[in-house]
Amino acid sequence: MHKKIDAFNSYIHQLFKTYKLFFSSAKVVSLLLIVLLPIQAIVPLISVQVGQNIIDNIVSHSGVWILFVVWVITTLLIQILPTISLMIQGVLTDKLTGFINITLMNKSRDLKSLNIFDDPKYFDDLQMLKSDASWRPVNLIVFGLSVVQQAITLIAMFAVLSKYNLILSLALIFVMIPQSISYYRIQQDSFETMVTRSKNARKLNYYSSMLLDREDSKEVRLFNMFSPIIGKYKELFSSTQNDVNGIRRKQALISTLYLSLVTIVIGYGFYWFIDSVISGNNKIGVLLFYVSVISYISSSMARIVEDSSLLYDSLLWVDKFYNFINFKDSIYDGKQSFPKEFKTLNISNVSFKYPFFEKYALNNITFSVNRGERIAIVGENRSGKSTLVKLLMRFYDVTKGNISIDGLDVSSISIEDYRDNMSATFQDFSKFKLSLGENVSAAKPYSSDKVMESLNKVGLKDFLVSKNINLKTVMSKEFVDGTDASGGQWQKIALARDLYND
Repeated sequence: MHKKIDAFNSYIHQLFKTYKLFFSSAKVVSLLLIVLLPIQAIVPLISVQVGQNIIDNIVSHSGVWILFVVWVITTLLIQILPTISLMIQGVLTDKLTGFINITLMNKSRDLKSLNIFDDPKYFDDLQMLKSDASWRPVNLIVFGLSVVQQAITLIAMFAVLSKYNLILSLALIFVMIPQSISYYRIQQDSFETMVTRSKNARKLNYYSSMLLDREDSKEVRLFNMFSPIIGKYKELFSSTQNDVNGIRRKQALISTLYLSLVTIVIGYGFYWFIDSVISGNNKIGVLLFYVSVISYISSSMARIVEDSSLLYDSLLWVDKFYNFINFKDSIYDGKQSFPKEFKTLNISNVSFKYPFFEKYALNNITFSVNRGERIAIVGENRSGKSTLVKLLMRFYDVTKGNISIDGLDVSSISIEDYRDNMSATFQDFSKFKLSLGENVSAAKPYSSDKVMESLNKVGLKDFLVSKNINLKTVMSKEFVDGTDASGGQWQKIALARDLYND
């Protein structure tokens, strides 16, 4: 029982965190929706009660035309308000999508180290945040606001029904809420079996991406891997789907039992209202009221369950969003400036192990480099050469020992200032899907003359002429008029990036 209460409290907590995101991204638009949603939720009830009064007045030969005008207005509002709400939600979706992506990018900028990429939990969260950031805001808004609107409608309908028969209203709550909770839990079990709990989910994803992504396209075609991979996918998908089908059978049985109880209670309610009209306790219009209210209660309850279920995984995404935003980078960022005329770089008794690893990647390394000196660091694969460069670039703090410039520990230097004066070309250098000029300047103040000078120094002048490439050419065939380069040419572009940064 405690687990269920905790799960419910967690759901509500995540829901409020989501609404907080709405306000953070667009306060005015969010306030408009706060005003609009209750109106949109209550108008159907007003329309039902006006229709009830019209029928009662017709039977009693009283005036109906004012009520008729009111009914037309409420009916018009029922038709128009969803369109207005949808337009405002669209504006909020745009603003929320932009806000979330900019917030994620700003947080990434604040992370000076690579520690987060070594934490499996945060790394998985980061991949999900990155891949879903374009469409999760839509789910959050559509389903998050729908839950609120339907809840207001539901409360209003139950409140008015209670004025006629409190016991009937309580009986409906007693049978419909457990049915909804049960259906919600089954929906979640189905989702978690197929996506979250399934050990096969990542494999299914990988098999699909092998045949669809550009990364593996050459080898897949060269070795004709399509049939074996599709076979693996089908086999794995089939076994996973069997679990979901079991849940669906359970869902059908439980839903049938609960719906039978709901039908009995609704039937009793209709009998009670018919009897009250026959006995003269209520007017005939109350029958229209009851049928309409039951219809709204049933549809609102179903929408809440369905939308809450669909919202569930998006709320988990919001939780991962806040976890990432609240992640604390452990690297020390100093305040001192980089020495402009330094003489010696010293690596003294440096040992290092990556976060979440017990084995040291570097052990007790000591050497020094004088200004203007050129050295070569030679070693076998996985001997720590790249790791040493990462430490020199201040992507990590050393575990033991220290790195210093003229006796000044590099950890005391501002990381931003430090990297403005350092540069490196990595084995796995980045191939930015930007213009050639931007690939070389890499966000430094742009100078086309300096870009061309850097490209000429690495021997790419002939390549640019022969391929008719200019500095504005996008270096990716994924974009219109874009191009690509060979592995060796990309390596030279990366080297030019280093020279530009000098």
